[in-house]
Amino acid sequence: MFAYLQKCRRNLFIILPNKDQSMYIHFLSLFVFLISFAQAANSEEIPKYERDLFGGWADIDHDCQNTRHELLQELSTSRVVFSTNTCRVVKGRWLDPYTDIIFFESKFVDIDHLVPLKYSWDRGSYKWSDFERAQFSNDPSNLFVVEKSVNREKAALGPSKWLPPNIKFRCDYIRRFQHIIKKYRLVQSAAETHLIKQAQQQHCG
Repeated sequence: MFAYLQKCRRNLFIILPNKDQSMYIHFLSLFVFLISFAQAANSEEIPKYERDLFGGWADIDHDCQNTRHELLQELSTSRVVFSTNTCRVVKGRWLDPYTDIIFFESKFVDIDHLVPLKYSWDRGSYKWSDFERAQFSNDPSNLFVVEKSVNREKAALGPSKWLPPNIKFRCDYIRRFQHIIKKYRLVQSAAETHLIKQAQQQHCG
């Protein structure tokens, strides 16, 4: 319908005689109203984002170590030190790919969602079930160990608006980001996709 209305608009000058200005204005007003109506009908209101809708870090194997601490253990390049109850990783050796800085204490790092939860929400995950959102939130391929401050800086931004300060990692970052987008069939706008492609060309060659 929207395409049809656009076609009608192009034909208005042909259909209406030049002398009938009042009729032209009437048709133009009607056209604007119909365009607005069609856009409203085709648009879907996105519900308000809430972090809790993705669940928390999961303890899939019920060993008291949730996804955060499982990942800290897996990605540490040295033997980790656990808390007294062995449920939390407190020390290890982690290279933050965003900053190229090495950390030895877990209290200084966050587990970042490469594709942020809110970013995914605005691009389609609001339609998912609770189970699907929990899967996405705990997917190791979408997680990095990073410095807390840089994670806060990134917030819910995509590659068109934010890239890691570590220039050497930017190409890999963009490619991995877009891989997750495709994996979960999230929908980016044409304008955003264009900007991301430009960034990829710049940093990947």
